[in-house]
Amino acid sequence: MKIKQLQKTIMKTRKLNNIPFLFALIFLVSCDNNKVYDEYIEVETSGWNAADTLAFEIELNSTNGDLFDFLIGLRNNNEYLYSNIFLFVELENPQGITQIDTLQYLVAEPNGKWKGAGIGAIKHNLFKYKESQVLEDGLYKIKITHGMRSELLHGIEDIGLRIESVN
Repeated sequence: MKIKQLQKTIMKTRKLNNIPFLFALIFLVSCDNNKVYDEYIEVETSGWNAADTLAFEIELNSTNGDLFDFLIGLRNNNEYLYSNIFLFVELENPQGITQIDTLQYLVAEPNGKWKGAGIGAIKHNLFKYKESQVLEDGLYKIKITHGMRSELLHGIEDIGLRIESVN
């Protein structure tokens, strides 16, 4: 009789251990419903040179006046020497009109603790670039370079671009 009770207790424990996993899985799947575009470009292991341009091309169709957010993803490791990063972002719309922005993002707290998510040495940040933009159908070209004083940045793993539907 005790063995059956022990087996029932073990089965209940196993079922309860699966519940957090299921909630995490549902959360991760449901969070990406608004994703329209999400791509990362790996930076050379030797470092990100100021002359190296990371280029993204996005073809948007059937936007119908929807609103979109542009986000820039950054993954860095402990070799990155700074608490911030300056980026030059060039956005060309389907009509060929180009807009250039200079952006600054903080990647570390004043006490040196990295911002962003991640366990271990690599941290992932997702920074807002443009919010609630009405986009038209066509090809968008985005180029990103860094604007730091050092020509070669060490510790940047990759840079990404994400577009999410706001509606």
